[in-house]
Amino acid sequence: MKMSLIISGLIMLCAAGGYAAAEDVKKPAEETLFKKAVAYYYQQKFEMAELMLQEELKTNPENALAYSYLGDIFLLKKRYDGAMDLYRKAVDLNPSSAEDHFRIGQIYYYKKDGKTAIEEFRRAFEINENIKYAYYHMGLSYLMLMRDKKQTIECWETYLRIAPEDPQHEKIRRVIELLKDPNFTIPPVGSEISIEEALHLGGAVLKETAHQTEDKKAGHEKKKTKDTMEDVYRDDALK
Repeated sequence: MKMSLIISGLIMLCAAGGYAAAEDVKKPAEETLFKKAVAYYYQQKFEMAELMLQEELKTNPENALAYSYLGDIFLLKKRYDGAMDLYRKAVDLNPSSAEDHFRIGQIYYYKKDGKTAIEEFRRAFEINENIKYAYYHMGLSYLMLMRDKKQTIECWETYLRIAPEDPQHEKIRRVIELLKDPNFTIPPVGSEISIEEALHLGGAVLKETAHQTEDKKAGHEKKKTKDTMEDVYRDDALK
């Protein structure tokens, strides 16, 4: 049985005179355009949201959230290089955006660059300790990309300690126990047996669950959860 690789937690922030007057006139229109784009995003009308976000950035190129939302759309479309560029612009404008660092880590994970993915996940947690699932993803990167049992165990034990409310707590604990078994060997890259199959044969099966992610505070929209952003975090192709 396949191990889910979604996991946002288990195995997503004056000049004077005529210039000032012009700014006051066009500001409401810009806000309306952005809010409409966000509304389309949460309705999963991503093509409309993408067009509006691009227009928003033409008139307001310092809107960090617009870059971030557009990055989410590119990530959903698996346009990883484009998403990376957008998240980088968002981080340049708002270095304290832990969620964008987390998304950048996800892209490096998809690109199978475990070392850089781990650095970005760690940075996300350093900025905002509420992003506890970053530790799960660090462990996942050590396991799936770097085949490092020791570091996987350390990250996942830290995760269970700081997120005891995780509904998959017991299953993750059992996987840790399996990894600690000296007789359990992580299949090497290219093996006919995947890590998921090895864990399954070892008696540990991880299932998908709904972990809340941090939301970008853009106004009226609902919270992002793993359910609404599921496709962004999924990568079932990694072995």
